[in-house]
Amino acid sequence: VLMLLIGYEFIKAVRFAAMNRILRHKAYLDNATGLPNKNKCEEILNAPDLLSAQDAVAICVFDLNNLRNINNNLGHDKGDEYIRSFAVQLRIAVADEYFVGRDGGDEFIVFVKDIQEHGNAINRAQEICQKIRNIEIDNFKGTISCSIGIAFYPEHGTTFKGLYNLAD
Repeated sequence: VLMLLIGYEFIKAVRFAAMNRILRHKAYLDNATGLPNKNKCEEILNAPDLLSAQDAVAICVFDLNNLRNINNNLGHDKGDEYIRSFAVQLRIAVADEYFVGRDGGDEFIVFVKDIQEHGNAINRAQEICQKIRNIEIDNFKGTISCSIGIAFYPEHGTTFKGLYNLAD
C-alpha cells in the first residue's frame, strides 16, 4: 500500500511539473507570432543588473506602420498576417542568440549584445525594415513599412527600461 501511495504521489508530481511547463510557456509566448510576448519583454525590461560595464548592448524597437489601414481595409485577419509575416522576417534576420519579442500590438523588441560598431546595428535594423517591404498581403495598396528606434548601452542609458524608453 505504501508503494502504491508513493507511486501515486510521484505521478501527481510529474503531472504538476508538466502543467507548470505548459503554463510557463503560455505565459511567455505570443500565440500569433511564436515570439516571446509582452510578459517576457516586461520581465527583461524590469530585470535589475543585467547590464555590466563590459557589455555593448543595443535595444531596437520596431513599430509597424499602416497596420490600422490594413485592418480597416482588409480585415483583422490580414492585419494578423502582416504581424506574423513581420515576426518571421525579424526572427530570420536576427541571430538566434539575441532576444526577439513582441511587446504588444504592432511593436517588437530586439536586444543585441556585443555590438562593436553602432552603425552595424543601425544598418541591420534598416535591412529588416527593407525586407518587410517584400511581404505581400492581398489587395493592399499602401506601403508596408516599420519605424525603428535604437538605443545603446552605456551611451544612452544604464538600464534596459531606460534604453527601451529612449528607443521607443
